[in-house]
Amino acid sequence: MKFSWQAKKTSVSIKQFLFAEGVSHNLWLKQKKLGGQLQLNGNPVSPDHAVVAGDIVTLALPDEVSDPDVATSFEPIHVIMADENWLVVNKDAGINTVPGPSDRETTLVNRVKGWLVTQHADNLVPHLITRLDRDTSGLVLVARNGIVQGMVAPQVDQHLMTKKYLALVAGRFADLKGVVDKPIGRVENSVARQVMAQGQHAVTQYQVLEQFDQAALVELTLLTGRTHQIRVHMQSIGHPLIGDALYNGPTTAFERQALHAFSLEFTDPLSGLRRTFNAPLPTDMQQLLNKLRAGKQMN
Repeated sequence: MKFSWQAKKTSVSIKQFLFAEGVSHNLWLKQKKLGGQLQLNGNPVSPDHAVVAGDIVTLALPDEVSDPDVATSFEPIHVIMADENWLVVNKDAGINTVPGPSDRETTLVNRVKGWLVTQHADNLVPHLITRLDRDTSGLVLVARNGIVQGMVAPQVDQHLMTKKYLALVAGRFADLKGVVDKPIGRVENSVARQVMAQGQHAVTQYQVLEQFDQAALVELTLLTGRTHQIRVHMQSIGHPLIGDALYNGPTTAFERQALHAFSLEFTDPLSGLRRTFNAPLPTDMQQLLNKLRAGKQMN
């Protein structure tokens, strides 16, 4: 795989130029380890070679071959967008994002790998940039190679991506919008998290879109990215997600946490353009929402 940029400035080294273009220190070390090659106007050069305006700088890395330890699944995925560098998938609820003890063969990673095989892709290693809980549906961003994965990583670390969710939660809100700023930590000997003083900084914005007798449709924006953040924060203010048994949400009307990642926005580090993607509510959440709008009880 190769990526090329045209220089607009003079009197800098190729290494300095690539850092300015978004190649991180970690990615720089990775390309050295993998035997990457630097080219100037098509010719191999050293990292300290000078760049002048108009030069074409190319970073070349070997293609990423299939990892035999990661199973290939040809179960379908819902592709929202695909280009040579990015893949945006609308994940169904009930699918693990990454392989683990409970499933090593049919997770989203396994399915994306299968999709890459069917597309005859040169790089067969899916790099998941965002993740969702098993029973949360919605948008997941996948980098199709290690170069763009490394270039977009600072946006993840600095929480510069905009991730918005729709949730159906229990109860009536006194305030129709607000911010939950409470640290979250792991409960000992449990998969659950909770608000705790020694936890990690976590901030969630919420806005009530529709209020019903005993539930509400809420839009949530993550300003940090902690495990179970929305679920813990909503429980902490007395509005657990419908269907979320782990965090004491009502479960008679829904079989999973009613949470959907409907909007994802990030800056493409290659083009500099801001890209936004949306996914409609899945059928199960839409059906529950229709019942609530019709004034039916959650039972």
